[in-house]
Amino acid sequence: MSFGLHSIRLAFDGVPVINGVELSAQSGETLCLLGPSGCGKTTLLRILAGLEAPDAGTVTLSDITVFSAGVNLPPEKRQVGYLFQDYALFPHLTVEQNIAFGIQGTPNIERQVSDLLASVNLSGFENAMPSTLSGGQQQRVALVRALARRPHLMLLDEPFSGLDTELKLQLRESTHRLLKEHGITAVIVTHDPEEAMYMADRLALMDQGGIVQIGTPQELYNQPVNQFCARFLGATLTMQGHNDGQLIRTVAGTFNANPSHPTGEVKVLVRPESLTVRSGEGRYEVLHRHFVGAHTLVDLVDSQAQFPDLQVLVPTDQSQALAAGQSVMLLSLQEQPLLVVA
Repeated sequence: MSFGLHSIRLAFDGVPVINGVELSAQSGETLCLLGPSGCGKTTLLRILAGLEAPDAGTVTLSDITVFSAGVNLPPEKRQVGYLFQDYALFPHLTVEQNIAFGIQGTPNIERQVSDLLASVNLSGFENAMPSTLSGGQQQRVALVRALARRPHLMLLDEPFSGLDTELKLQLRESTHRLLKEHGITAVIVTHDPEEAMYMADRLALMDQGGIVQIGTPQELYNQPVNQFCARFLGATLTMQGHNDGQLIRTVAGTFNANPSHPTGEVKVLVRPESLTVRSGEGRYEVLHRHFVGAHTLVDLVDSQAQFPDLQVLVPTDQSQALAAGQSVMLLSLQEQPLLVVA
């Protein structure tokens, strides 16, 4: 199922929370709504589901208008599945009864429930009560309950929040697999950039009720439109530079300039992994090293106390030669900066 949100506006008590949003997705696509708390992500999800009516705009599902002036198709007729942030399992029903609740009247209910539970490694839990399940088990039951109705569009609100790291990774993978196996269009709300980049075919980064940038995870990470986008998607480093219109000179070397970059004195943003250090007479000194697995974060301080401290990401096997107080040269591994601002 494809969908479209067109010129969506909504205000609560006179305060705008959604500001003219335009958003669409193709059938089978996974779209992530990413942004800080309170930016309007869950509100957009509720508008798609029919749980919230906007003040203005049009909502379409498979080119059929389900909301506009004088039209508001109720949630139960939209063929939309919704995984709530708190899972919303019925506490008085067993796992099997929870899953079967929305598919009464369909053939082979018991077999359907059994197959769905097997797909998320919960075979044998049919008679368990929700209160006896862990958070991860409840999440999986809620997911397959939503999938049981064969929705054309699946909406997931912070589906992996509050889970420990190992379980989060497992459920992230299984959810992605199930959505793709069933060819379900999905919209996932999250404030976690790594989670969004893993799950999404496309990302829509939101702030203050609007969409700031939309594109593939690679586009948003490598080609942010502004500093908010650059910093929300991952760590950045800011260096002073000078742009003469052709080259941008910085303490890490030169970058190619393009016509969209401001000239003169500028700030150059890069990702930590796009810089490296080399032993030798240089402007920076090693302050600390922080082992984080395959890579090590290296804190650098300007020996002349003119430029800000920096933190670069170096392969751990290369970082062993870097000692505190050692003078190093800072080198860029890329010809293009992430972002250049005045």
